[in-house]
Amino acid sequence: MAIAALVFWMCTAAAGTYLLATGTRVRQADPAAQPVPVTAQAAKPRRDKDRFDPPSLQRAKSEPLPGLRGLAEFAHPALAIVGLGFWLAYVMSRDRVFAAIGLGVLLGAICAGVSWFARNARAARRARAIASAEGEDPGAEHALADALTFSPRLIILHAVGAVLTLLIVALIAARA
Repeated sequence: MAIAALVFWMCTAAAGTYLLATGTRVRQADPAAQPVPVTAQAAKPRRDKDRFDPPSLQRAKSEPLPGLRGLAEFAHPALAIVGLGFWLAYVMSRDRVFAAIGLGVLLGAICAGVSWFARNARAARRARAIASAEGEDPGAEHALADALTFSPRLIILHAVGAVLTLLIVALIAARA
């Protein structure tokens, strides 16, 4: 059963790697050419030192939790790799400590992945709302500047693999 969990984990990691390799970030052609739209709720009075900020810094300052996307983009794959290493150590040694650590790291990786997905979906929705408010096509290239675009089927496959891995690993860790 532990080897089945390892196989599910590796298949989920393969789907995630393929997602990262095929995911595309839609960028503006010239970020300095167009100002960054700021919604009315996030608009703050400009200070004198803020008016010379580049668009990427303006966008980062307007985020509710700056740096969350970058943290999740790094933490999710990193935690998944570390957890896979602990689970491999459990499969080789059958030491319960490695199973418990692997389960804990897997839970952290799943939380980071869910927050990454939620942040990405929120950025895409916000960009579409801004584009429709400005009377542009919601699918316009510059409207999705912050969002990564992934295949929905691959995201579902990755999520199902993660859920199956979590169930098997939790059952094994509880039994061990």
